[in-house]
Amino acid sequence: MDIDRFKRINDSYGHIIGDNVIKFVASLMCQFAFPHHHVARYGGEELAIIMPDTTLEEAREICENIRAAMEKSHLRRKANNEVIGIVTISIGIARLQCGENVENFIIRADKALYQAKENGRNRVVC
Repeated sequence: MDIDRFKRINDSYGHIIGDNVIKFVASLMCQFAFPHHHVARYGGEELAIIMPDTTLEEAREICENIRAAMEKSHLRRKANNEVIGIVTISIGIARLQCGENVENFIIRADKALYQAKENGRNRVVC
């Protein structure tokens, strides 16, 4: 998962607000992920959920729920109630193939993520 136009958030509101947006996305991920899933910050504004024993359709539904919840969240600064606005996320899903190495698995997930970005952001691509 990648927070869309995250640099704009950091540039407009500062890194503390940017960090709070990352934490908010992570909280949504934890809310919708199954208890046996692993939610992690992958780097920068990229986050991931490792979903063992989960079908592709279940993964897509979880990710779509996270994406939709994020889109509906109208974020505000706590200090002065200033509207940050609608923040969206793009999500790429890959399913680990039998015998596949981790590097290829991540490359495929990244390709799906970039396809989501190229097709307009705020979407889930498998």
